Amino acid sequence: MFKIIILIFTVSIYAQAELWLSYDGVNFEPTTEESLGKRAVKSHNTNTYCGGFIVMERPEHFLNKSLDQFFNLQNYTINREAVVKDALSRVQERRLYKFIEKFSSYKTRYYKSSDGVRAAKDLAKNWSEITSTRSDINVSLYKHRKWPQDSVVLEIKGRTNQNIIIGGHLDSINTNDEGVHSHAPGADDNASGISVLTETLRVLVESNYQPKNNIIFIAYAAEEVGLRGSLEIAQKYAKENKLIKGVLQIDGTNYNGSSKKIVLINDHTNSKQNKFLGNLIDRYVNVSWAYDTCGYACSDHYAWTYNGFIASFPAEAYVKEENPFIHTENDTVEVMNNRANHAVYFTKLSLAYLIELDK
Repeated sequence: MFKIIILIFTVSIYAQAELWLSYDGVNFEPTTEESLGKRAVKSHNTNTYCGGFIVMERPEHFLNKSLDQFFNLQNYTINREAVVKDALSRVQERRLYKFIEKFSSYKTRYYKSSDGVRAAKDLAKNWSEITSTRSDINVSLYKHRKWPQDSVVLEIKGRTNQNIIIGGHLDSINTNDEGVHSHAPGADDNASGISVLTETLRVLVESNYQPKNNIIFIAYAAEEVGLRGSLEIAQKYAKENKLIKGVLQIDGTNYNGSSKKIVLINDHTNSKQNKFLGNLIDRYVNVSWAYDTCGYACSDHYAWTYNGFIASFPAEAYVKEENPFIHTENDTVEVMNNRANHAVYFTKLSLAYLIELDK
């Protein structure tokens, strides 16, 4: 009887909770929509990097063991050099910079703000314009029930039922003055990442690249308050048993704070795909790189790993040497010297990843 009473009480609390929050993906505690901004401030003060915790409506874990055999069959050989090098020759630093400049010109891209809502819609329009000549490309807004900002999803249709995903978050936050009213340009975090996605897309279209597998670009909403957009989408894909060859997370690409130009985060990521990325950097990007550890849910790759998919996160610097201006009103193009040279490396890596994995 005692056990039954405890169970009923626990289920009652579980059912009444609005949202559930976790810092480690294992232990969850009830939270509310109104408290998420304060949680983001606390996480920034503790870790400084993006994310830091996850938030969902129900603390579920959708690790899909039925896909393990599929994951072990990934082809990480590098043998499409002519196609990759043609794509890399088309990358333009000025286009990357101009996009960062424009996307960081909103007062904020906070997930509840009118500017944040408009930024997502403007991005969808921009991607639609870039791909207007291609009938095999579809752009859509992914509606989230719990907040007003949409995620943006673009799919280049391939010839199989397998998918390759590249994504980054579109929202921004100012943890010194958290809320819809604050100034949060988010030039590096993460206008620079969305710029890399946009330039990667533009190059694929410009070169008339026809993929074998479906290539999906996702600009996630509400990353800064618990990876909420990516968690919702990753959970949906897990429930649908989508076959995903790999996920690449692009978050912060244009602040050169370390001696190493690219740093591969090696916790909550896939070691085999990370090694593949390192080989791609050596072959095509030709810059110094290293591994580092976040130690927590520091970006949207965690949402995919949590749901059983292969994911990687190449960062712009060692975690301790990251951009000190992120999550403030000073995350602007000026602190990046009004250039996008560092973002070029991530665009080249993204193109090499998509093309070499697309087998």
